[in-house]
Amino acid sequence: MDYAQTHNAPEVSRLKTIPLLLLPTILVHVLLLGGSGLSSAWFSTTLPSGAIFELTGGTAVLIVALLALTAEVFKSTFSSRASLLDHMLSLFLFVVLLLEFLLWPAAASGVFALLVVMTLVDVITGFAVGMAVARRDVGILRE
Repeated sequence: MDYAQTHNAPEVSRLKTIPLLLLPTILVHVLLLGGSGLSSAWFSTTLPSGAIFELTGGTAVLIVALLALTAEVFKSTFSSRASLLDHMLSLFLFVVLLLEFLLWPAAASGVFALLVVMTLVDVITGFAVGMAVARRDVGILRE
């Protein structure tokens, strides 16, 4: 192993502990606190059917959140100390978003509610898949 491999490993491990749903969370907070809101159009185009499609800030947040949730499900298939910390931070993120949804008037929207549900799905799948992977690893050690 060379110097670069041994010294980049802790950085990669730290990146694995960051919940990826933090990215759409930051984006939704920027939109809500920045004043542009979730319903302002970012992009508009006419489809071949003649209908006009508008990509709003809220829709963009949900697209980023779905992509992040997909990556989080894949991340949960690895068992390590970093994944345990990732699950705990995901749980913390869920609690914070739930409290904001319940107590902050600006967060009372369907987009924010779906973001809260996605963080809950991340927590549930993270722990469920993590337990299944750990059970599989223990089963391999016993054989």
